Amino acid sequence: MNISGVDKQSIEEATAEAEAKPLEFDPKERAAFLRSMLAAVPPLVARGVPAADITARYPKLADEYPKLLKMMLAKEDLSPINAMLKALDRMATGSLTQHKASILVGQTLVDTFVKPQLNGHAGDTRGR
Repeated sequence: MNISGVDKQSIEEATAEAEAKPLEFDPKERAAFLRSMLAAVPPLVARGVPAADITARYPKLADEYPKLLKMMLAKEDLSPINAMLKALDRMATGSLTQHKASILVGQTLVDTFVKPQLNGHAGDTRGR
């Protein structure tokens, strides 16, 4: 079957290639770092420590995870990060490839953020 110039075989080949790609990072170390930042930064934000001070104190977080830092500084819901941490834990044990982890985290984000928005507006044509 060919959909928009992409056939099933090329999708399967790309998937196999992505699953076989070696990791360029240590998932256990990444998960530990992120957990340490999730434990350290929100309390500083809650105490009113200026963003510039937090950024200076945690330059690796600011450089490598600017969106996560922005979420923390804005006191946004950090619970979606748990799906990523669970995926990293599974990658560290070898029970999940980076490719499959990306799919799982992406699906979690769609289920958490996109579908509720779609369901909330589905069929609502009032005022249009």
